[in-house]
Amino acid sequence: MFSLKEIFFQPLKCQPNINTLHLYRNPTTGNQQIFLIGLDGAGVGVEYNQGTNECKAYPITLQDFQSDCRILSVEILPISKHNTSPAIIYGYAKTTGPSNSDDCTSFYFDRVQIVDNNTKSSMQNRPMTYAPKFLKTIITKNVTTNENEVILVVAGGDKLSFYSEKNERSLQEINRIIDFYLPELKHTTGNVCAMDILTISDPQTNQLKQRLIACGHSNGLLDLYITEVPTDGSPKTVHKTLEYDSFISTVKFFYHNQKPREDEQPHLLVTSALEQAVIYRDVIKNHLTDSVVLAGTDSQDCITSSCICDIDLDGKNEIILGTFGKSCFICRIPIDNCKSNANDGLTFIGETFPVCRVLSLSASAYGILAYDFTNDGIDEIIIATTKGLHIYQLELNDVVKLIENRLEKKTNPNGNL
Repeated sequence: MFSLKEIFFQPLKCQPNINTLHLYRNPTTGNQQIFLIGLDGAGVGVEYNQGTNECKAYPITLQDFQSDCRILSVEILPISKHNTSPAIIYGYAKTTGPSNSDDCTSFYFDRVQIVDNNTKSSMQNRPMTYAPKFLKTIITKNVTTNENEVILVVAGGDKLSFYSEKNERSLQEINRIIDFYLPELKHTTGNVCAMDILTISDPQTNQLKQRLIACGHSNGLLDLYITEVPTDGSPKTVHKTLEYDSFISTVKFFYHNQKPREDEQPHLLVTSALEQAVIYRDVIKNHLTDSVVLAGTDSQDCITSSCICDIDLDGKNEIILGTFGKSCFICRIPIDNCKSNANDGLTFIGETFPVCRVLSLSASAYGILAYDFTNDGIDEIIIATTKGLHIYQLELNDVVKLIENRLEKKTNPNGNL
């Protein structure tokens, strides 16, 4: 079928936290860069050099980070009208001793700009009354102006705060006016540990039509918000919930086709600490009622991370799940093996064990991304583990054979000479 080989590994002195792996575009070179930050505030950035066909790593150190501090969360603020270069936002705890406990600590979040592969402090440390364990950048439209805005969500404990960029040096809290941006989240609790957002716009006018938000909580609660934005009148939101037996580790909206067809409906992937991964199909129509369990995905300890990509180049997306048990599951999405029913939605009729490949790792996976990092038209799999940063690539010989076989079938579908 296909095989993956590791093409790059960069160790870290101190293990990363979950969700501290990110991609951003270098504004000088135009290339995508990977960065991964350890618990100690030291990390690594990686950029691919097309001329030498090599991945180049360079160290990243967060400004003024002290030995008694511990990174809790990291997020990227993209380039915008208020931000001429990418910025790293990070939440951290300052302890009074060597303990990793959150007792006897003070909490902050800070911002540094990324300029010429270096970090430059641009904001005073902002004290927090709670541990900022979750950060999420959301680019969404203001429902009154239809203009894109960058919103930073900060969550921890039972608190949830929202910020927007005032200028390149400061962020302003917008909790009181969040109704103009994300009214669905106004009453969401602060124990959010996973979030994803999908916006659907009119292809002719670019006017926002629908916004889907999924929130996973540390207490096992799953929230789904589906907001209809009519051209005239107020937005209307449907809110659905489910309860899991353990914390929600990831939520991801996705389409089955790598290039979504016109009017194709999105699905939702949900993973949790103790249970098997679940797909909720056609969530706009069926909400959280039509689910498919990805059997076997609870066999390697907790699922910590996930991503969606077309790993075998067949035009259909696969699901990749990183686990604490030093393995990654590569799963086919059981959507095509279904029949449509106007009353009951999609009914599952085949492929009861969707795991088609298990990738063994040297350590627990704490983050996973898929991106064409080397600009060869094929996504690489980028994995953060407790040991460092790993980049995997499809074996090119397998890719050649795959393309040859498909070309042969296309030109000679009946197998006749």
